[in-house]
Parts: sequence; C-alpha cells; structure tokens
Amino acid sequence: MASSTGESELQAARIVECMTGQRVEPYDKCVECDDFHDKSTPVNGRYDLHVGQVGALEVTLATSRVAERNARDWEPYSSPQPAPLLSDHWHVGVESTAKAKTPRGRKEARDSQDFLEVVSSALAELERRGVSDLAWGSSCFSDPFHDPDCPYGKLRRAGVQFARAMSGDGTGAISVAVLYGFDAMPAADEVGDRKKAERLQRKQEAKEGRKPTPKSAEPDGLGPVEWSFNPGFVAHLEGRRAEDEQREMAAIRSLFADQLSESEVFERAREEVARRIDLARTMTWRERLPSLPEARKADAGTDLVDLLEVEFSLHPDLAVKLLRADPCRVRREVFFWLTWMRAPAWNRLTRHGLLPARDPELPDGVTGVWVGSLTDPSHVLHWDHETGWARHDPPDSLLASICRR
Repeated sequence: MASSTGESELQAARIVECMTGQRVEPYDKCVECDDFHDKSTPVNGRYDLHVGQVGALEVTLATSRVAERNARDWEPYSSPQPAPLLSDHWHVGVESTAKAKTPRGRKEARDSQDFLEVVSSALAELERRGVSDLAWGSSCFSDPFHDPDCPYGKLRRAGVQFARAMSGDGTGAISVAVLYGFDAMPAADEVGDRKKAERLQRKQEAKEGRKPTPKSAEPDGLGPVEWSFNPGFVAHLEGRRAEDEQREMAAIRSLFADQLSESEVFERAREEVARRIDLARTMTWRERLPSLPEARKADAGTDLVDLLEVEFSLHPDLAVKLLRADPCRVRREVFFWLTWMRAPAWNRLTRHGLLPARDPELPDGVTGVWVGSLTDPSHVLHWDHETGWARHDPPDSLLASICRR
C-alpha cells in the first residue's frame, strides 16, 4: 500500500499505465532516480507524469490539514501523562475536532489551557464521587438541579466522548485516544488561517513602523450607475399622469374647499404631478449586483465529488501545473489519493458498489480525475467528459518501476 508521497505517486503511475495501456514516465523530478527525465526545463514544480504522447498527470493527496494538525498535537498524549490530581490512570477518548490546547479567552494565540489542566480536576471530582466510567450520554449525577461546575459538562465541552479509570498503583495519569471514526474534520481551518494571516500582517506593520491597515468597510452590493434615471419608472408615471392629476385635484379640493377656483385646483394638481415626474428623471439609479456564488467551504462532507471540488478550490496549483503542459497534451488529469482521514467519502460509495451521483466541476486546465484510497487499493475511480464515472480494478501485480533508465 502506498504510504509516502513518493510511493503514492509511483503507485498512481503504475495504475494509470495498466488501465490506459499508455506508457507513463516522470516529467517532474523522478522519485526513483532523483533526476529529471525531460531535460528541456530542469525545474521542479511542474506536473508529475507524461501519459503517452497526449496526456499529463498530476498526483496529490486529499487529506485534512486540520486533522493532520490535531493528530500531531495529540500525539504526546497517547502515552500516559502524569496527572497529580488523580489517583488512577484514566483512558480518555476525545472527538476528532477536540483541541489539545484550549483557548481561555478571545486571544487564541495566547494563554492557551492544556487539555490535562481542563480535565484533571473534572476526573478528580469523578474519583471523589466513586465514578470510574463515563460515556457520552451518561446522565449527570447533579440532575435535576444541575451544578454549573459539574465535571460532566466540563468534560463534554473539552470534547471527551468517554473516560474510564484503569487499575493503577496510585499514581495518577491520563492517556488520550482521538476518535477518527467519523469524518468531521474540515480540509482547512479557514477562520484560523485568516486570523493567523491578520496577526502576521499586524506584526510586520509594527516591525516596519507602519500604521495598521484599517479594516475595509463591507461593500454595499450596488453596482455602477447604469443610467441617470429609470426609463421604465418614468414611463409608468407618464402613463398614469391623468389619473394622478385627478387624484391630486380631489386632495386639493378637500383641503381648500372654497378658497380656490376649479381652474386653480387643476393648475396646482398639474404642477404637482409634473414635479414628481421631473424629480424621477433627475434621480440617480444604481443596479444591485447579483449575488456572487459562495466560495466552497473547506468542510469535510462524505460526498466524494464535493470533497474533490473543495480540494481544487484549496489547491489552485493543481490546475496551474497542468495548464503549463504542451498544447498537444490534451488529456490533463489529476490523480487524488484519499488518506485515511477521508476514508468515509470512499466507504460511502464502495460499501454499496456505487459510483458518484454527479459530475465534478473541474477548473480550467483539468479534463479528468482519478480517485483512489490509500486504505483500499482494490479499485480506483476515473471521470472524464467522454465516459463519465467508471470503476477500474487494477491487478494485484503491477509494474515494479516506471523508471526505465
């Protein structure tokens, strides 16, 4: 099974060569001989592989940067961590979105509270009350008069799904397991990335002695001036001029019963209606801009096509690399390997032998996609405009190498 980036690239090349019957060879730097097979432009960063004479292939991993970050943050907690407040060794399971460092307040980058700080006192309270097993949905012992300092609430807010006290020697400790059994992780932390970029910008401005860039006001959503008046509205007023004059005359008569002659009433009504129409001609009108399509969120849905489209939006370089291909290479495809963090998107289809229900929206420069799972090498999926979605079952034995030097 492919594991590293280099091996996954080679495995993708072997599969495509077997399924298409076209010779596949490195165009970007060869991961087997660490050299460039194509000497025309010996610069890394191009697409990965030539496919025959008309194909270009880029290989990438569809993963979750948030899950990878969380996995790294939680790694030290997998081994028992000392917890002086406890007398037992507790095994704790947390949901995949839980954080090892929990911000205390609004400033996320500062004064973060460690997970052990958060849960140690709550687990100590459970020990004091003789509770040694906690599962999600367990009834709180302070119900129906809920104590705001109840350890159950504190543990749930920290993302704890279950906790179990193991027999120990009186030395308190906590070990943590992260539950990745469901796909709840976004591909990227959009809010966190934006705040981090803003912090770096402020720090750079302060370093250079510049004033902070003021936040721009929200656009009003109105487009440029299309005309100095609305012709349709003015035409509508002109069409009902006589009706408006009669209505205005009735209003004037009621206000100035015996003070004005009928001719004076008519003249005043005619002038008032004409004033309104002239005012409409002098007004400036702006068209409201159509709503822009919402950017695809970096969520972690289990729909495979949604996931691929999010990957394309997060990584525009995939299409950029393929756009650099020679015009003769009309088939420009991306091979996505799903990591274990994206297994639910794969299992949702393969569990029932299904194909994706809709075609993907691909960026310019990309004509097709391959999709495989690093956790399930039994088959791959392919899509292009000609054939739609198709399933391919590679043989167990593939080429040992694509480097033919």
